[in-house]
Amino acid sequence: MFDELIRRWWIVAARGAVAVAFGVATFFAPQQTLVVLVSLFGVFALADGFFTMGAGLSLNWLSLFLQGVAGGGVGLLTLFYRPAADMWFVYFIMAWAFSTGGLELIGAFRLRRIVHGDLVKGEWLLGASGVLSLLFGGLVAAQSDAAGPSFVWIIGGYAIVSGALLLALAVNIRDWRQIVRPPAIG
Repeated sequence: MFDELIRRWWIVAARGAVAVAFGVATFFAPQQTLVVLVSLFGVFALADGFFTMGAGLSLNWLSLFLQGVAGGGVGLLTLFYRPAADMWFVYFIMAWAFSTGGLELIGAFRLRRIVHGDLVKGEWLLGASGVLSLLFGGLVAAQSDAAGPSFVWIIGGYAIVSGALLLALAVNIRDWRQIVRPPAIG
């Protein structure tokens, strides 16, 4: 599994890039974003879910796959059942944030056990992303005005920081192949 993660570091990078792009869109056009936020979030959750399910399948990593299923399900529901999405949008975001955060923490602890801490660096970034997602879910739950610009900025800020953590993790994962050598045959 560890070798597969190293070979597929780009999936983690793609997740981070999608998150950063979504966050940047919210800052450049907050009023327009507010109007299309439900759809943007649906596309973001679906794309993130797709990449995460792919990573989970390729790595045979159940918690990562389940994180992708949760994100993809929220994305599909948001995009294709608009009446529910409009009414339950904040709850969709909270469900996505809490499930993503919890499963990222599980993944980080599992990764920490695999790498034994001394060989590779940067695996803590996945745990930091999980904690950030849980805090974001709590912040969304505490928001009183889900239609205001501050709500959009919270979502955008979360997406940018979360994406940056995933991009940093991807760079670390890519560099692990220089540290982890395949066993000698013979």
